[in-house]
Amino acid sequence: MPPLSDRDLRKQAYRNLDPAKPLKPGDPFYQPVYEQTEGADPIAVLQHAIEFSEVESRHFFSGFRGQGKTTELLRLKHRLEDAGHIVFYSDALKYINPSQPIDISDLLIVLAGAFSDAITDLNPNIKIANEGYWTRLWHYLSTTEVQLEEFTLKNPAELKLALRDTPSFRQKVQEMMSNRLFVLEEEVKQFFEDGVKALQEQHRNLPIVFIFDQLEQLRGSLFTEREVISSVERLFAQHISRLHLPYVHMVYTVPPWLKFVLPGLGAHILHSVRQWKNDEARTPYEQGNQCLLEVVRKRLRQEGIERIFGNEERLQPLIRNCGGHFRDLFRLLSQAILLAETLPLSEDTIQAAINEVRNSFLPIAQDDAAWLGSISKSSGSGLKNTSAEEVSKFTRFLDTHFVLYLKNGEEWYDVHPLIRAEVETAAPALEGNA
Repeated sequence: MPPLSDRDLRKQAYRNLDPAKPLKPGDPFYQPVYEQTEGADPIAVLQHAIEFSEVESRHFFSGFRGQGKTTELLRLKHRLEDAGHIVFYSDALKYINPSQPIDISDLLIVLAGAFSDAITDLNPNIKIANEGYWTRLWHYLSTTEVQLEEFTLKNPAELKLALRDTPSFRQKVQEMMSNRLFVLEEEVKQFFEDGVKALQEQHRNLPIVFIFDQLEQLRGSLFTEREVISSVERLFAQHISRLHLPYVHMVYTVPPWLKFVLPGLGAHILHSVRQWKNDEARTPYEQGNQCLLEVVRKRLRQEGIERIFGNEERLQPLIRNCGGHFRDLFRLLSQAILLAETLPLSEDTIQAAINEVRNSFLPIAQDDAAWLGSISKSSGSGLKNTSAEEVSKFTRFLDTHFVLYLKNGEEWYDVHPLIRAEVETAAPALEGNA
């Protein structure tokens, strides 16, 4: 086969750097970064926690945007299946609107519905006490003050969409369930028990794991953010015991900011790949940088690196500025490929790509620069309190990668290397004008 033209090579490399798709186990692009850098592999720890429990357990898992959370959860699923578990994976965003406040009744209903759907997807012939959860819920709501015809619902399958996309219907169900929460909880738990019995009749009593992913996406819109954060905090603070379901090992993804308002939650949180030490000089941590280089090698292959960049050494400015985030690493590489006029890329093109991605972080508001400056100096969060407003702002720093969550035995925070110089210049000036 003749070698690719420069244009086709760049096109292929650009597509290989798409950060949007989670990688399935066995994907040739996957690099086991968390297994190879110092510290415990969070997926191995979570697997042990499940396997060391008895017939049921509850676990919380989290990560920031672009950090490979779903890819790692799929790795957990694969490892547990290899160890003899039945593992269901469900996307919460198919059932929950992330921009709207959530109530415990919402979550219990969609957990049962998602579990029912997962069993049907595994084997449509499995009957759970003669009916799936959505049919069971339909019959129940038909006997209450919820007028289904008022919302033009025609069959049980439409319930999940109405709960997600029709606020008036969801609110009506919440109001009706507010005085019947104990009954709802018992019915949901009975459904899980019935589902487990039906599964184990055909699967030799294998342990069952249910991964409910994307729940951490509950963060609200520009207008509902504080209300959503308060609802999520209330849900886990007041109703956490209700999330322990019978005969199932539950894995919930949760917003990482919960660790600030509920410090005893015990969530397993993915951290950025560490590229420097937590010292004043930020001494480079080469093991982390080497792992990120391996990520690039798998995406571009040696031929692509040599033809596009000339050699691996010229990748280093892009790797050093990614902050240990896969998504930012791919953005930097992709931008360089888009800007290329000739191959291999010139030093000016590489620097232009760094500047272009840096510009996407700018400008930095004055009050943000002051907070970021304190994080850069202290390696702490700088949170003054755990109010919804304060937590919302800090969450935005983490989600947009202005701030990095890191570990080296202890957890710490730092400012993204792309904006570090701007922050270190702005923060002292702001202090002088205070």
